[in-house]
Amino acid sequence: MVNIPVAPVGPETEGVFVQPLTPIANNLVGSFFVGLIPLLLVLVMLGVFKIPAHYSSFAGLVVCIFIAIFGWHMPAQQAFESIGNGIVFANWPIMWIVVNAMFVYNTAVFSGIFDYFRRWILAYTPPDTRIILLIIGYCFGALLEGVAGFGTPGAICSSLMVSVGFKPIDALTYTLLFDTTPVAFGALGIPVTTLASITGLPVMSLSAMMGRQLPLLSLLLPFYAMIFFAGFRAGIIECWPVALVAGLSFAVIQGIFANLVGPELPDLIAGIVSLIAVIGFVQFWKPKYRPEFQAFMDTSKASGNDEENANSNPSISNSDEKRLEKTDTSTSKVEASEIEVVDANGEATINEKKHTSKATVSQTSNDENTDENEETKNTMPALDITKPNLREALLAWSPWALIVIIVIIWTFAKVPSYGRTAVHWPHLHQEVYLTLYGKRYDAIWNFEPLGTGTAILVSAFPFAGLVLWNGAHPRVFWQALKQTALQLFLPILTVSFIMAFAYLYNYSGIAYTIGLTLSSVGRAFPFLSAWLGWFACFLSGSDTSANSLFGNLQVVAAREIGLSAILMAATNSSGAITSKMISPQNLTTGVSTIGLQGKEGQVLRRTILHSIFLVCCVGAMACVQQYGIPGIIPPGDP
Repeated sequence: MVNIPVAPVGPETEGVFVQPLTPIANNLVGSFFVGLIPLLLVLVMLGVFKIPAHYSSFAGLVVCIFIAIFGWHMPAQQAFESIGNGIVFANWPIMWIVVNAMFVYNTAVFSGIFDYFRRWILAYTPPDTRIILLIIGYCFGALLEGVAGFGTPGAICSSLMVSVGFKPIDALTYTLLFDTTPVAFGALGIPVTTLASITGLPVMSLSAMMGRQLPLLSLLLPFYAMIFFAGFRAGIIECWPVALVAGLSFAVIQGIFANLVGPELPDLIAGIVSLIAVIGFVQFWKPKYRPEFQAFMDTSKASGNDEENANSNPSISNSDEKRLEKTDTSTSKVEASEIEVVDANGEATINEKKHTSKATVSQTSNDENTDENEETKNTMPALDITKPNLREALLAWSPWALIVIIVIIWTFAKVPSYGRTAVHWPHLHQEVYLTLYGKRYDAIWNFEPLGTGTAILVSAFPFAGLVLWNGAHPRVFWQALKQTALQLFLPILTVSFIMAFAYLYNYSGIAYTIGLTLSSVGRAFPFLSAWLGWFACFLSGSDTSANSLFGNLQVVAAREIGLSAILMAATNSSGAITSKMISPQNLTTGVSTIGLQGKEGQVLRRTILHSIFLVCCVGAMACVQQYGIPGIIPPGDP
């Protein structure tokens, strides 16, 4: 029998909206299914009918308004105040971070520095998409998640992968798949510190517990992705050494820092170490060559306008200018002084040229090149690209290095605390009674003019100096700003709608009805604990928000059932990371740079089964840790 909390009658609840937990026919299960309607509507519209995310999230919000007002009896004024609170939070700090990160990225694109980065990747790593998938999608994506988060890795990494030959939907699917294990410690550990403040549990105990869950997923994820990207033979048998280096280096550092140092640095340091380890390893080891995984410099799919890039950056060499020219588009042919991408027999092939070398790799006719193909069948042809010199290499990495360094200094110097203003949201703060927890609900928006988004904007200034020093015209900044606005207009709408949806879900009490129902399963709760986090992160797109929503519920349920509160709270966060790949917030940000705007549903159909499988893995892990090896749980339970 489920113990359903009842709000007291008296001064504590007088004059406030009391959240009902069983509003539909006084039945918890019936209320649970009614509360799921807007959530399922968003999933079905996105995944089944492939309706763009901004329309799907808006429809879910409208349905949620009717259910909150007429089902949960929430006063209309408070319903719309909660919507306003969500919209404001969506734009500051979430989209403020994304906008500035994307501005830096677009500045790199239009100035030609992004091209240096692509050339560096292809010049110093094997031109094999299996290797590049791990370097960019797994290692570099984890690095970006460690400092920024909120969908930034999906937008930047997928664009970079498309520019070296990936199909757009493949690039985003695998970027989102990899953007899971770094999330719990992302943005310098904010999800963990938020969970500790919400639950009152020791932050080091929570960090250590996650450091005993997530490294296992971090180790297995490169192998898992390789199977689906390249198949068992080409992905596992041929590439297991580099997958092991990537996964093991990341997992070991993540586990050590999470257990011994704290939640701020595990993913950032692990991403850096893993990136260096993989790039270093592939200097001495390369997988068997397969032409279907050949990487190339795809200028036709690069983000931004290449002609504008070339005109805005006179410092680009003559050979680079020629490489950026697009000719003979009617035959899908990109000719250049260094690279030629030819569509022959329906497949992209590569003919590489260099001023000092006449060696070429081409596949233009099966009849004329049979002997050459036999000779090179098992040998990976190196892309004969002009390697970036030291200046170009430093410029290539400068935007990302500046963001990492400045955000780290900014955070540890506690700069965001200066000018911080706690805004008590009118008609909402302390005017909603949270029946499940027996207290009034706070509605405080912390306005931080010097938050992480501002730190990223500050990093844009020294980078702008480098751009001008490199010879780019000042108009590249206007072009970057305009491109950022075009790319993020629909994502800003979508994130605003989905966060308004999430806040209304919270303040109306719908979310707590669903949480109470899932927490009433007794000893099976460790498995469903991961699903609570999954549900919350899908709704909000943020592990931090998921911990704020259900972190305390996990602790309350654990104490009632006799489970570890540390384990259940940590599992909430670990389960939440598995739904980042299907959250409308991250989908809409990810498609913004690769020409898939409005096609979020296609990506959702590719990622949802992975999401369900991974959350089941986290739930099973929590069961084993609770009932099989309870000694693995760090001390800290009250």
